[in-house]
Amino acid sequence: MAKNKIKILFIHHSAGWGGAPINMINIINKLDRTKFEPHVLLLKDSVVKDRLRENNIAFTICNSNFYRKRYKYLSHSDAGFIKPYRVYKLLKMFVSWFMSKYIYAPLVLKEFEFDIVHLNSSVLSDWIYSACKKGKVIYHIQEPISKGIFGFRYNFIRSEVQKYADKIIAISKDNAKRINIPQKTEVVYNFIDIPNKIKETNSAKSILYVGGASKIKGIEILIEAIPMINRDIQISMVGHFPKLQILSKLKKIAYKLLFPKAYELRTKLKTISEYENVNIIGSVSSITNILQESNLLISPFTVPHFSRPVIEAFAYKKPVIVSNVLGMDEIVDDNINGLVIEKNNPKALAAAINYLCSHPEKAKEMGLKGREKAEKVFAPEINTRKVENIYQQLINK
Repeated sequence: MAKNKIKILFIHHSAGWGGAPINMINIINKLDRTKFEPHVLLLKDSVVKDRLRENNIAFTICNSNFYRKRYKYLSHSDAGFIKPYRVYKLLKMFVSWFMSKYIYAPLVLKEFEFDIVHLNSSVLSDWIYSACKKGKVIYHIQEPISKGIFGFRYNFIRSEVQKYADKIIAISKDNAKRINIPQKTEVVYNFIDIPNKIKETNSAKSILYVGGASKIKGIEILIEAIPMINRDIQISMVGHFPKLQILSKLKKIAYKLLFPKAYELRTKLKTISEYENVNIIGSVSSITNILQESNLLISPFTVPHFSRPVIEAFAYKKPVIVSNVLGMDEIVDDNINGLVIEKNNPKALAAAINYLCSHPEKAKEMGLKGREKAEKVFAPEINTRKVENIYQQLINK
């Protein structure tokens, strides 16, 4: 008689497309379907549903008006730190958290049968309590949790995880160290498909930046570096950017008064967009084609982070240039598979780009070393097996 499959309910939080939904879909696609039966609960109706359909993954969009319209995530990471003086915003987050934990999450989970709930982000700590009443709970940390100034939010979240989560998956050693619950934590790196055939680039000198107008991903550092980058080097910029059309006088004044920092960034983007060697591409569903046409990838993060585009670059034999932030040091080995530069240093970024683009043999050697690391550390088979083992251990308990 065939054994029952282990039912996994993934809960995904955000409406945008990025590392967390990509990682979730990669895990689900690689699971042994003779043993595991995955289903995804989307708290937001978004582009993620289209990607799930494309991959033939079963999903449900949450029909609760609370989660669709009023829900505020209790986030606390170096990637999106909320200042303590923003009392009103913090209060709304905590009210939302308690309403979700005690009222709405239990109501939503009544509709599902599962053995394990896999929470796809650290912002979903409010779901742990109600999920643990019906099955096992995995808390997947994909953001660098911050201790903050006073440590109140950090200790609050950590206490909830320590009490009720059965297992913690961290995407880096740095993230695991931050939550500091070693007896429950296992590091499982994000992974990528590693292609057998790789298209050779036609461009002699080209770089790729992935991160849009996000400050933490180093857009301001890149903007300042661009005038110092050799003009024969093509720069492709991918991600969400503000529209750069000409504003009316009234809109310009309002923008400048209400959002001065955003206006300043928009002005700088407008200036560099006029450089002949700069191509602002915008958002894409996959960077594969652009990456294959590039010679190297840059990831000048300003805060601790584990960068998915970097391991994608390794898979395609591309060297990388990254900043010396925690998390990145677990991926890139300086002067072996890429260059590690000082964070917030436009001159260092420009110099590294100019150097690698003018030393193609060195860049090629680094790219090959990156591919070796991708195969040893970031391969799907290695990391999917870790996830499956975690599921099996939880059920066996």
